Amino acid sequence: MSTPGLQTNTAVPRVRCGGHRTVTLPVAGLLSLALAVTLSAPAGASVLNTPRDPDPSVSGGLAPAGTVRGEAQRVCRPKSYFSFHHLRPRNFFVPRTRFIDGPGGTMTASVNRQHRVYAEMEVERERVNSVDREELVRQFRNLVNPLVAEEYVVETGHEYTQEVSEGKYGNLWYRVFGYRVGFTAWRRVYNCRVHRVAAGIANIPARVEGWRYWETSHPMYRGRKLSEY
Repeated sequence: MSTPGLQTNTAVPRVRCGGHRTVTLPVAGLLSLALAVTLSAPAGASVLNTPRDPDPSVSGGLAPAGTVRGEAQRVCRPKSYFSFHHLRPRNFFVPRTRFIDGPGGTMTASVNRQHRVYAEMEVERERVNSVDREELVRQFRNLVNPLVAEEYVVETGHEYTQEVSEGKYGNLWYRVFGYRVGFTAWRRVYNCRVHRVAAGIANIPARVEGWRYWETSHPMYRGRKLSEY
């Protein structure tokens, strides 16, 4: 009696799905199996899943600007700065250099002693220590005039001669040029909010000096006659 032999046909079935690539697997014997795997990725794309950028709301990244969370996450470097307004010229007259001569003739004057001129601030009494004078002058120098200084020294010398008109009195007074300016001090903190620190007026000298000359009909000082002759 003969026993039917086992079939060893190794046929390879192919399974096709419409619109997709077909994967074929070799099968053997009676226990054959065909498995079709459908790949839906477009041609040329990787079959590996590429991790997407993390969600800012999950990873702790910055939220969009303008949102409540975004505003809360804003971080700035703390900074102090000034704004300036009402700028006008200011003379720093040097003491003991005021001369009056006449009527008529020629007058000559010179600086005979050294003098220091300092930048001055007028601030609310309770906030005077909250304003850095050196930093104020530095920022004003960068924004307005590179010649301004926190301190300036007038040296001796600078002789000046002037003819006085007939019947007039000549007046000479030595000065350092500068500015009088209003300012507001501001402070930016870590969350980027800006706070007003103080406001005031500053008198700031420049590194420029010279004589001022003018004439009057009588010897005068601060608007009052010193003599009729």
